[in-house]
Amino acid sequence: MMTLLKRDKVNYKILITDDDDDCRYGLNEIFEPEGYTTYMASCGREAVEIAKHKFLHLLILDVHLPDFSGFDTFEFIKVEKKIQIPCIFVSADTSKDMKFEAFEANAYTLISKPINKEIIKYAVEQSLEKFYWR
Repeated sequence: MMTLLKRDKVNYKILITDDDDDCRYGLNEIFEPEGYTTYMASCGREAVEIAKHKFLHLLILDVHLPDFSGFDTFEFIKVEKKIQIPCIFVSADTSKDMKFEAFEANAYTLISKPINKEIIKYAVEQSLEKFYWR
């Protein structure tokens, strides 16, 4: 069951998972000052562990993580939380096959690295709007 939330960003919690420190902290620097609550993980196991203990509204997952793939991590979190949760995948590989895998995983979108700040902000706002406001 979805909860309809106000459009105020302080209501939303985002889990950012990327093994690249610069990318992870860069994404955090985009969203935390905007008012979102952010959690950061450097691998799939860490992301799943955070998801066990925190209520999350959105996942930003790197496709290539050192332990699980981003796709596996997304699936583990959905099973653990027993709810649907929007997910944005990020990857340097945005091939047709990778886009298809993201689509098959029921992700909101796949964004190419290096990440454009305006594109990721737009994707986050649109995924939250689609999932929680409609």
